[in-house]
Amino acid sequence: MKKIYAVNSGAYSDYRVVALFSTPERAQEFMAAVPDSDYNGVEEFELNPDTADLIKRGYSLWLVHMLRDGGTERVTRKNPEIYEVTNVGHRIWRRTQAPAYVGKGIPDILTSMVWAKSKTQAVKIVNEHRVQMIASGEWS
Repeated sequence: MKKIYAVNSGAYSDYRVVALFSTPERAQEFMAAVPDSDYNGVEEFELNPDTADLIKRGYSLWLVHMLRDGGTERVTRKNPEIYEVTNVGHRIWRRTQAPAYVGKGIPDILTSMVWAKSKTQAVKIVNEHRVQMIASGEWS
């Protein structure tokens, strides 16, 4: 599948996509060209996802919050709104570094948006990805 790369800025109601690029390198070049800007980073999106086909085949979109030890904090079935459909993937939420959580003993968490046919399958998909992230050193 073809991917596009979005440079974003802001948070919550101030969140916005600043520019779209065909490669992550071009997106990084754009951010480097304006070093004093308030860019959050680069997000990767699948262009023309097969969302309708997945829904017809019985898949749903699931949001899973999983701890490093494999425990789940939250598993929620989502309505396939455009933001969630384009943000399928896995990200570590570094809560230990977030100002609202620092010093409160709240651990980092893997937040994953996945397509699955059941809650059990969604948790299994995320758990397999969690194991790979730990083995590769991505989540140390």
